[in-house]
Amino acid sequence: MTERCTATSCISRLLFALAPGRVNTVAMDFAKFGSGRFNGVSHNARMIIFPIGTDRAQRRKPWMNIALIAVNLVVFIYTRAGFSGVGAGPFGLLAGTEHFLLYPDYPKLYQFITYQFLHQDLSHIFFNMLFLYCFGNNLNEKLGHVGYLAAYLAGGILAGLGHVLVSDAPTLGASGAVSAVTGLFLALLPRTHIRLFIWLIFYLDVWEIPAIWFILFSVLKDVLQSVLGFGPHVAYAAHIAGYAAGFGVGMLLLLSNLVQRDHYDLLALLQRWQRRREYEATVAGGYDPYRPAIKVAKDPTAPQPAEVMDPQVASLHQQITSLIREHNVPAAAAAYLALKQRDPRAVLAAQDQLDVANQLYVEGKHPLAAEAYEAYLAMYATGPLKAASGAQIDEVMLILGLLYARYHSNMPRAIELLSQVQDRLTDVSRREMVASELARLRSAS
Repeated sequence: MTERCTATSCISRLLFALAPGRVNTVAMDFAKFGSGRFNGVSHNARMIIFPIGTDRAQRRKPWMNIALIAVNLVVFIYTRAGFSGVGAGPFGLLAGTEHFLLYPDYPKLYQFITYQFLHQDLSHIFFNMLFLYCFGNNLNEKLGHVGYLAAYLAGGILAGLGHVLVSDAPTLGASGAVSAVTGLFLALLPRTHIRLFIWLIFYLDVWEIPAIWFILFSVLKDVLQSVLGFGPHVAYAAHIAGYAAGFGVGMLLLLSNLVQRDHYDLLALLQRWQRRREYEATVAGGYDPYRPAIKVAKDPTAPQPAEVMDPQVASLHQQITSLIREHNVPAAAAAYLALKQRDPRAVLAAQDQLDVANQLYVEGKHPLAAEAYEAYLAMYATGPLKAASGAQIDEVMLILGLLYARYHSNMPRAIELLSQVQDRLTDVSRREMVASELARLRSAS
């Protein structure tokens, strides 16, 4: 049985899992740096919780992530003095391998790589590799093998730098790199759900919670434990630096379009939030095109708005559709303008046409936005396609009337549109707003 949690229940359940007296150490903690170590569950423990995967389908084998896990395991077996019978050095490592740790007092360049593959004990490597498996597989598929390897190593290097800046204790472990992978996951796949294994006495279950809540909770926990001085032998600075490095790299990849965008990434969420804020400020109580409730249900049997033979026009149509599905609406709007130059009569599918018109509005390109809205009305406000658009027509007429009234200085068309839609509005505040706008326009004319 898999149980999916709401945002509130996710936080409360994580707090419950970490409540005093319930567990000595919860498996959701990252394995620690230095001489810090995962202590397991105490004899009076009542609950353990740790991630076992995500709900995101894996289409390709994550060979690079598997290789990283394998290398960590091989290095761990080779460097453990207990496995070889040779004398032990610091942290129980094989004598002669201690120079591969990262020493803040006199760091060597190679140590920023080698320390990432050393671990203190079985619990240290087990939980690091468990988290790497859970978060790394999806990222390996998204970034490709070379890109993922570069992100992993760079995250570990930056995490090591964070440790060197604030500590003088030598350190080892993949926790910094794994934290970077987690931060990268937050930027690229925040809407993915994390599957958590739950064991509470006789209760066994799997919960699913949004990755964004799980990761933010982990970051906050490390920050608080660092500030409050918990775990003096734990390199919290490396954890926090790893989170920040991974998140920063992820946002940079999104902003530079070096990674394929989709509806799961954080930048898409932030852009929709920003567009909504700007739009609400613009229309101040008028039509909001980004409400989920007003999405158009597409009729697969409906005819296409226009049939074109020009291959460049067909290619632009396909490009716009792909960009909108990837939530790259600014690029879709730019491609739409190129399409209109090639074919002035071109009209997109209903929701795509609205998405592009909304984007042009937000960008302040009011004449172009007005043309896009007018094209929508011309195609979908009359004839057999009107039924598929439903109440959307009135909404578009409202926003187009406001656009003409406030930004495009076309008062006759504004009065025409607002007069048509006024009596059909069911919301009292909207009717009052339209009446006020019409009174202002008529007095000005």
